[in-house]
Amino acid sequence: MIVNITEMYILLNYLIAIIVSITVALTLKLPLLPEEPRRFSWTTSALFPTPIITIGLLAIIYSINFFWICDGTVLAIIIAILSGLSVKYLFDYIFPKPNIGESNE
Repeated sequence: MIVNITEMYILLNYLIAIIVSITVALTLKLPLLPEEPRRFSWTTSALFPTPIITIGLLAIIYSINFFWICDGTVLAIIIAILSGLSVKYLFDYIFPKPNIGESNE
Protein backbone atom coordinates (compact mmCIF):
# COMPACT_ATOMS: atom_id res chain seq x y z
CA MET A 1 0.00 0.00 0.00
CA ILE A 2 1.41 3.37 -1.00
CA VAL A 3 0.88 6.17 1.47
CA ASN A 4 0.90 9.77 0.30
CA ILE A 5 2.83 11.82 2.83
CA THR A 6 3.49 15.46 2.13
CA GLU A 7 6.75 17.24 2.85
CA MET A 8 5.10 19.16 5.67
CA TYR A 9 4.38 15.94 7.57
CA ILE A 10 7.96 14.77 7.12
CA LEU A 11 9.43 18.07 8.32
CA LEU A 12 7.05 18.09 11.29
CA ASN A 13 8.07 14.53 12.15
CA TYR A 14 11.75 15.50 12.00
CA LEU A 15 11.10 18.44 14.32
CA ILE A 16 9.16 16.24 16.75
CA ALA A 17 11.93 13.65 16.70
CA ILE A 18 14.61 16.27 17.43
CA ILE A 19 12.67 17.72 20.36
CA VAL A 20 11.90 14.29 21.83
CA SER A 21 15.50 13.07 21.47
CA ILE A 22 16.92 16.15 23.21
CA THR A 23 14.31 15.82 25.97
CA VAL A 24 15.14 12.14 26.49
CA ALA A 25 18.87 12.92 26.57
CA LEU A 26 18.38 15.66 29.14
CA THR A 27 16.14 13.37 31.20
CA LEU A 28 18.94 10.77 31.21
CA LYS A 29 21.28 13.46 32.60
CA LEU A 30 23.41 14.01 29.51
CA PRO A 31 24.91 17.51 29.49
CA LEU A 32 23.36 20.03 27.12
CA LEU A 33 26.74 21.00 25.65
CA PRO A 34 30.05 19.10 25.62
CA GLU A 35 32.83 20.11 27.97
CA GLU A 36 35.33 22.83 27.16
CA PRO A 37 37.12 23.12 24.74
CA ARG A 38 34.27 22.01 22.50
CA ARG A 39 36.46 21.63 19.45
CA PHE A 40 38.49 18.78 20.96
CA SER A 41 35.83 17.33 23.24
CA TRP A 42 34.84 13.70 22.84
CA THR A 43 32.01 13.77 25.36
CA THR A 44 28.46 13.08 24.26
CA SER A 45 25.81 15.68 24.91
CA ALA A 46 22.15 16.32 24.29
CA LEU A 47 22.78 18.56 21.27
CA PHE A 48 25.42 16.38 19.59
CA PRO A 49 25.20 13.50 18.46
CA THR A 50 21.70 12.68 19.76
CA PRO A 51 19.55 14.61 17.21
CA ILE A 52 21.97 13.77 14.39
CA ILE A 53 21.55 10.04 15.01
CA THR A 54 17.78 10.50 15.28
CA ILE A 55 17.54 12.33 11.97
CA GLY A 56 19.77 9.77 10.27
CA LEU A 57 17.79 6.76 11.44
CA LEU A 58 14.50 8.43 10.62
CA ALA A 59 15.73 9.36 7.14
CA ILE A 60 16.78 5.76 6.48
CA ILE A 61 13.39 4.45 7.59
CA TYR A 62 11.48 7.07 5.60
CA SER A 63 13.59 6.39 2.50
CA ILE A 64 12.32 2.82 2.38
CA ASN A 65 8.76 4.21 2.57
CA PHE A 66 7.97 2.80 6.00
CA PHE A 67 5.41 5.08 7.62
CA TRP A 68 3.69 3.47 10.54
CA ILE A 69 0.86 5.04 12.56
CA CYS A 70 -0.28 8.69 12.21
CA ASP A 71 1.81 9.35 9.09
CA GLY A 72 5.05 8.39 10.82
CA THR A 73 4.70 10.52 13.95
CA VAL A 74 4.65 7.56 16.34
CA LEU A 75 7.63 6.09 14.51
CA ALA A 76 9.50 9.39 14.90
CA ILE A 77 8.86 9.39 18.65
CA ILE A 78 9.99 5.77 19.02
CA ILE A 79 13.18 6.38 17.02
CA ALA A 80 13.92 9.50 19.09
CA ILE A 81 13.55 7.61 22.37
CA LEU A 82 15.73 4.75 21.15
CA SER A 83 18.44 7.08 19.87
CA GLY A 84 18.52 9.00 23.15
CA LEU A 85 18.92 5.74 25.06
CA SER A 86 21.58 4.45 22.67
CA VAL A 87 23.65 7.65 22.93
CA LYS A 88 23.55 7.45 26.72
CA TYR A 89 24.35 3.76 27.11
CA LEU A 90 25.82 2.38 23.85
CA PHE A 91 27.65 5.25 22.12
CA ASP A 92 30.99 4.72 23.90
CA TYR A 93 30.95 1.01 23.04
CA ILE A 94 30.20 1.58 19.38
CA PHE A 95 32.52 4.58 18.95
CA PRO A 96 35.35 4.37 21.52
CA LYS A 97 37.18 7.55 22.51
CA PRO A 98 40.53 8.05 20.75
CA ASN A 99 43.81 7.93 22.63
CA ILE A 100 45.05 11.51 22.42
CA GLY A 101 48.67 12.17 23.30
CA GLU A 102 49.73 8.54 23.55
CA SER A 103 52.24 7.12 21.12
CA ASN A 104 52.04 3.66 19.57
CA GLU A 105 55.67 2.83 20.33
